[in-house]
Amino acid sequence: MFRKLVVPLDTSPLSEQAAWKAAAIARSTHAALHLVHVYEPRLPAFEGGSAVDEQIIALERAQFERHLRRVADDIEKRAGCTCQLAMLAGPPAEAIAKYARQQGADLIVMSTHGRTGLSRAWFGSVADTLAHESSLPVLMVRPVEGEATRPRTEPEAAFGRILIALDGSDTAESILSCVRSMRTSEHAVHMLVRIVDPVTLPIIDYPDAGIVTAMAPDIEATEQVAQQAQKYLTGIAHRLDREGAARVETKVLIAPSAGPAIVDLAQSFRADLVAMTSHGRGASRLLVGSVADKILRGTNCSILLRRTPVAKAAAPRRAAHKKHVLASKRDS
Repeated sequence: MFRKLVVPLDTSPLSEQAAWKAAAIARSTHAALHLVHVYEPRLPAFEGGSAVDEQIIALERAQFERHLRRVADDIEKRAGCTCQLAMLAGPPAEAIAKYARQQGADLIVMSTHGRTGLSRAWFGSVADTLAHESSLPVLMVRPVEGEATRPRTEPEAAFGRILIALDGSDTAESILSCVRSMRTSEHAVHMLVRIVDPVTLPIIDYPDAGIVTAMAPDIEATEQVAQQAQKYLTGIAHRLDREGAARVETKVLIAPSAGPAIVDLAQSFRADLVAMTSHGRGASRLLVGSVADKILRGTNCSILLRRTPVAKAAAPRRAAHKKHVLASKRDS
């Protein structure tokens, strides 16, 4: 269960949406929020700087501190969450990750967008760096335009429709514990999805030379792999049903590319969150960087990403099953 959530903020309403998502999670799990700002002086720091420069820097810091306090007071009043504040210094992603480790945080929650212009690009870059390098799960909140100025009453449920990408490995399944830790509402729906690559067989026109001229789809073998994937998802769904966390649905997609397939499913499912690991057998190939970027650009979904060491990835199951299917076909 999440106990400490770190939320980086700038001074924009867009970044504040991440704080309210974090507040919804914190309220349901009784977690503490740590609201942080990485202060970067506009004036370059140099030895022997003038008193005027130091005064401006002090005024800027005070402005950011007041903003953090205002957001914290609002959240504490309306959500009943405990908030701690911190002003950090240094490279933003590194400073945030270090602070989260020092505090023993369980989750980093931040917006994928901040202020306009270069700051907007900077904020997205920090979120991307943390998602790929932090040892903690990172929730990248996709802010909703127009939502920023809506009057706040109290945080609603963090997410109601969650698409969970699995690949058959124990490593990918570790994202399930993160989703459970969020304690979504009793009306939440979780969609488990697994992408199956189409099975192909080589066409050899010149057997003596062993020349492969093309690859042909093997529909029967692909269907067998898909059936095995469905059996796997059904087992996971039954386990989640027993826990009673949410209503669980399953979907197996046969597609050569996971990015577009997940984007399309997220849209048709009306997901507001896509949860996945950054390593695992299929996940390391499919769900890092480019796929996350496709989801953020092609949908209105937020992303919960948990990075796991490659060395801990489970042994491939789908590849072994494919070999078994093909071997059976040859024997028959």
